[in-house]
Amino acid sequence: MSNLTSKQANSIADTFKGIAKEVGDYRMNNYDRMSPTQRIDIENLQDNILEQADKLYTESATLVMNDIQNSLATIENVTTEIQETIHGLQDIQKAIDIASSVLNLGAAILSKDPQSIGKTIIELVKIVKDN
Repeated sequence: MSNLTSKQANSIADTFKGIAKEVGDYRMNNYDRMSPTQRIDIENLQDNILEQADKLYTESATLVMNDIQNSLATIENVTTEIQETIHGLQDIQKAIDIASSVLNLGAAILSKDPQSIGKTIIELVKIVKDN
């Protein structure tokens, strides 16, 4: 089984939050039919579902930060190579491709989309390493 992505964790958290709302609505709509023990039980279940949703949102944020940290490390590693490649480059089209790829990377970073950041880093590294 593969690891959970930040987007997946966030989606699951949204689902849990929606379920918790439905449980709460059910409790309110059926309050008079429930015993005091049932009211407490269903309220506790709703609270626990919301707590899990919060934990999933936290996990999603952590996964985003891990993705970004890994991407930043890759960017730092390839920066010197990009500078050296551009400095001695004779192929004008490759210089244009590298500059375009760096621009795409900046746009991905500004979009705060870790998957897009990772994809553009891979594309940039490929362009730099292709001779």
